[in-house]
Amino acid sequence: MALVRTGPSLCGGTLIKDNWVLTAAACKVDKTTTVDLGVHSIKTMNKLRQQFKVVRSAPHQKFDQRSYANNLQLLQLSGKANFSYAVNVLPLPSKYKDIKPGTLCQTAGWGITAYNGKQRSDKLMEVSLTVLDRMKCKDQWKSKIKVTKDMICTSDKGKRGFCNGDSGGPLICNRIFTGVVSFGPLICGMENGANVYTRLTSDYIKWIKKETKKRI
Repeated sequence: MALVRTGPSLCGGTLIKDNWVLTAAACKVDKTTTVDLGVHSIKTMNKLRQQFKVVRSAPHQKFDQRSYANNLQLLQLSGKANFSYAVNVLPLPSKYKDIKPGTLCQTAGWGITAYNGKQRSDKLMEVSLTVLDRMKCKDQWKSKIKVTKDMICTSDKGKRGFCNGDSGGPLICNRIFTGVVSFGPLICGMENGANVYTRLTSDYIKWIKKETKKRI
């Protein structure tokens, strides 16, 4: 996991190459943005923790702030990460089949842990969520946002999910990097609420590979 911070704004991210992080385009990035790797507790410094500046940000060219379509962003780091048991890349998927509803997946982040709460989690929190049928997800969001085939949804009966500060984090299904946290219900962790992620399709993987080959 990567911790992406811009002033008070916080997002998650994923190290996909030694000097590239994948996050959400909705995450604010500017000249002050820092990316920390090897973090478990935000407040605790350790020898394995590494911090970088962002030398280039590349939000997807078709990202739409209102619909959250194409909500992906690449961040090129100011240096190369030193790999350890706390810092490593998460491989991009090589298969792009839609994940079956009912599949148990995992996501993680340092976001707010309660609706209306202001305090973000100091420690990295992980949660397991169940993939929701896309038609049911569409029904939940139909009056607000269009859920497309480039998105994947999860829900939980136990009022768990992601919240403010978790955007950009990874969704792992069957040990495969499947998606990136995009948007969710106004009430975080709403029972059976549809959490939505950008699904890592073949077209997005092509875009990622093309962008990460560019030189400054």
